[in-house]
Amino acid sequence: MTALIPGAEPWSHNGTSRSGALVIHGLTSNPDSMRGVAKGLAAAGFHVELPLLPGHGTVMEDLVPIRWSHFVDAADAAYAALAARVDKVVVVGLSLGGALTLRMGADHPEVAGLVCVNPAAEPQV
Repeated sequence: MTALIPGAEPWSHNGTSRSGALVIHGLTSNPDSMRGVAKGLAAAGFHVELPLLPGHGTVMEDLVPIRWSHFVDAADAAYAALAARVDKVVVVGLSLGGALTLRMGADHPEVAGLVCVNPAAEPQV
């Protein structure tokens, strides 16, 4: 794997409340694109997980072998780490992160809220 570009590091924060926020970046992006949101939630007292999705934060070629299931597994792992230390979790995602946010809501009905920014999703009618 190629070295991370500056700012692509995942971020975790222990807050002062019993609520947490899982914040998920978009496709071909990295945690830096959502760091402002994550830090704003942290400043409000939330526990925060801001993971680096597989294949991201390096070079485009590292994304080639990655599949949807890898993204879901990474989001689930970050959710589990966060849910273990809080009573309520909200999930916030941008683009691909928004699609994963919708998936988290479907897979985890206990999630307290979903915030989707330009989710990559196809509405079902």
